[in-house]
Amino acid sequence: MRLNGKIILEGIGLHSGRECEVEIEPCESDSILVRSGENEMPIEKMNLNGTNRGSDYIFPDGERIRTCEHVFSALYGMGIYSGVRVSVKGGEMPALDGCARTLCDEILKHSCPEPEARDILKVSEPMIVYAEDRTRFVAAFPCDNLHITYTVEYKYIGAQVLDFIFTPENYYANISNARTFAMLSDIEYLRAHGMALGGTLDNAIAISENGIQASGGLRWPDEFVRHKTLDLIGDLAATGRPLKAHIIAMKAGHELHLKLSEKMRGE
Repeated sequence: MRLNGKIILEGIGLHSGRECEVEIEPCESDSILVRSGENEMPIEKMNLNGTNRGSDYIFPDGERIRTCEHVFSALYGMGIYSGVRVSVKGGEMPALDGCARTLCDEILKHSCPEPEARDILKVSEPMIVYAEDRTRFVAAFPCDNLHITYTVEYKYIGAQVLDFIFTPENYYANISNARTFAMLSDIEYLRAHGMALGGTLDNAIAISENGIQASGGLRWPDEFVRHKTLDLIGDLAATGRPLKAHIIAMKAGHELHLKLSEKMRGE
């Protein structure tokens, strides 16, 4: 798919709680260009950090764009891998609906089909990234398509497993509308450390011993693992190329996702 019109989205940053804006427009580039102020770089050249409850993209001078995962998930998930410039104002992507559906709908309005990209990243041999305790990991294995198997386990939710074969149509229908979530017990800590200041029940699901709070209720019983798959797809965008691999994620998160993407950049 190729973008053929400009998209502008405004809203509150999930962590900063401040007004921010993202403008996505077509450009003549064989990559996705990321811009903030005077800085601009191809997505696959940027430094990455996933330790702050989101995926941060960092320019060489240290300027950081926070919580990029949902915007890049929408682009990657809808099959846009190049030919766009993503310009951010406010240092963070707007939280919008806490998932990727709003941007996906805008992409459908402002895009046209194009042949599958030729510069496909094919994983040639297994690679794996572990957390320090080695109980959590994300791995990539050779495969003829993009196949994701994700397992999560959380207090009050239990274990959920999703086995997902990627296509833009499957992504839109079954992944793009899955919302971010957090434990209520974590909110006070996060806000004391400058995070989750823009989180509300309009853009997130809250989980506690008293149950699950979600505007309109859960969209799927396994919405949590679907959202982690949404995050993973957004973090795979950091490779800068469409991917053919079987990704297996076990209780992973942004830090592990991005470390695997960095590893695959060398393929």
